[in-house]
Amino acid sequence: MANEIVDFIYSVPPITRVFLLGTIGTTFGTLLNVISPAWLINYWPLTAYKLQLWRPFTAFFIVGGDPMSKLMEIYMFYTYSKDLEMEKFRGYTADYLYFLTLLGSVIAGLNYFTGGVAYLAPLLVALTHTWSQYNPERIVRFYFGITFKAKYLPAVLLAFKLLIEGKSSFLISATGVVASYLYQHLETSQPGTPPSPIIQTPQWMKKLLPAAWSVESGWTTDTRHVQRSFGRAYYPSDPAGSGRPASTSSNSRPEGSSVSFRWGRGHRLGGS
Repeated sequence: MANEIVDFIYSVPPITRVFLLGTIGTTFGTLLNVISPAWLINYWPLTAYKLQLWRPFTAFFIVGGDPMSKLMEIYMFYTYSKDLEMEKFRGYTADYLYFLTLLGSVIAGLNYFTGGVAYLAPLLVALTHTWSQYNPERIVRFYFGITFKAKYLPAVLLAFKLLIEGKSSFLISATGVVASYLYQHLETSQPGTPPSPIIQTPQWMKKLLPAAWSVESGWTTDTRHVQRSFGRAYYPSDPAGSGRPASTSSNSRPEGSSVSFRWGRGHRLGGS
């Protein structure tokens, strides 16, 4: 049993692993009264005037709601974050961390005005929004057997926030959509122009956090064999010789691929 848990932990890509262990640790720590959430939330007067500078960071490990809601949000975060880190960012640790840093900066800044003090919920909404942009036609099954295309998932999540938790929770979570939209806008440049320099990962971060894979057998004409610290994969070759596997989109996934959620499994249209 212990070996299975360790194997599962090391199967999770590194940045998602840190968030997963961090949120689980803070959640059970607060439930067992080992630590007070008052020391972890981001209350801006204490952050700015008392120089409690850890608060904007620890606020992303705080989950609201009852214990079942906490576990559900942690599971959803793990699912979407893992999918993005392994597919959109192809295990490039620095790129994914910088992506989360940009999202987190916008979320923390906007929540200065909403009064939000815990940021995992808006970050989760930001990840679902980003994920849905790369998987718009996949079908997800929500509560009560409701099915719809993934591109509507962020709106459905926000609607549930509004109906169940109220206007304040809705506004706090909506900052995640704003953060994701801004990133998508900067990433999607005009044809023939590079993405905005703002979203380009700094070189110092790339050196500090090298890619989470290493080439074992070099390039071949068809595939690249990659051994990551959290698993093994085969990627299409990069004819341009950029040193990075070709990016993934929803159209490049095998038919029938799916992601498990509490409300069921999402499938590509036409998939089994």
